[in-house]
Amino acid sequence: MREHTAWFTVHKWLGIALGAWFALVGLTGAVLVYEDPVDAWLNPDLLATASRGAVLPPEAIVERARNSPGLAGVDRVRLPAAAGEVYRLQMRTAPSRGGREQRVEATFDPVSGNLLGIRGTDTFALDRLHLLRTVYEFHRNVLLGNTGSNIVGIAGFALLASAVTGLVIAWPRKRSAWARLVWINLRASATRMAFDFHRSLGAVFIILLLLTTITGATLVYLNYVRDFVSVFSKVATFPTIPWRPGSRDEVAPFAQVVDTVRKAYPDRAITEIHLPLKATAGYLFYLRQPGDEYRLGDTIAWVHPVTAELLVERSDRTRNAGETLMHWLFPLHSGTAFGAAGMVAMCLTGLTPLLMVATGLWVWLKKRRGRQFGERRREQRRSAGMSTAKAGSPLARG
Repeated sequence: MREHTAWFTVHKWLGIALGAWFALVGLTGAVLVYEDPVDAWLNPDLLATASRGAVLPPEAIVERARNSPGLAGVDRVRLPAAAGEVYRLQMRTAPSRGGREQRVEATFDPVSGNLLGIRGTDTFALDRLHLLRTVYEFHRNVLLGNTGSNIVGIAGFALLASAVTGLVIAWPRKRSAWARLVWINLRASATRMAFDFHRSLGAVFIILLLLTTITGATLVYLNYVRDFVSVFSKVATFPTIPWRPGSRDEVAPFAQVVDTVRKAYPDRAITEIHLPLKATAGYLFYLRQPGDEYRLGDTIAWVHPVTAELLVERSDRTRNAGETLMHWLFPLHSGTAFGAAGMVAMCLTGLTPLLMVATGLWVWLKKRRGRQFGERRREQRRSAGMSTAKAGSPLARG
């Protein structure tokens, strides 16, 4: 078990000091692979509908949302992708007297247009309504905002170091040892079986563990990564929309904007729309076609809020190498890059740190107790030997 190496020391103390964190970040990541279906299962009244029929267009839903009591601006619209799904709108509440507006998610029946329910997006709790949001924010920044993001990023590099040192420790020195790399001796002691399981689990999932930790850390420091990648292949920033002076009547109707995008991409479905928060932002559309890696689709389009003209497209036919690399980070991290099989594999990878921390701590505690027991036995033998020597000395016999 190669204990007396610097690699083993680093691996051991990373596991002891940050084991609980490794287990929690992996467990929350495993749940988030299936975030939407789990959320819908927990909140069927909010995120699912039995209505069937013609689906109302997004402009009709946005109009109903803006006229709903207590609700005001619409920031984002997630369209239903299949029968039984609902419209999900990120909105702001109308500020009460002396109060502040709040950010909420409001869901609407896609057939009737009825408001199904509202939940706060800045509320963190373990109830059904807010559990998945809380899990997501914990995974992203441990509920501490920007400070928490830095903590997560540093911890991600620590997890990467743990995976690398574990790989170095387990790497076979002889050809004959490769066969035992993923072997568990079921006839051995419980401690030995725990060690074999720890090593075998790490060997099986090491590539995915390295992939998820590297992509996770880069997603935390996305702006720095973008700047670094731009040195080799320019990654374009979001475009700024030149705003023409005039009255608000010049703004293109939302229905016209949606129609422009649909005509430009007849083979792709609109999955999400970001409405402009300020005059220079414009509309942002996510579009999906079969085979896309990103869950919202691999095509992004920006539309001018006044002229309704398509300004910028970012898709597989327009991205350069740097933009393609940045686009792949999240699909690789979540497993969607490899379809349903990739999501299952990434979910299992998320469970791996919990199992490895448990087996690693088991082995360490058992061996630690064994060493302590051995030291006590040696001390007892030394004490017994000294007593015997004193009893046999001339002074003791005199």
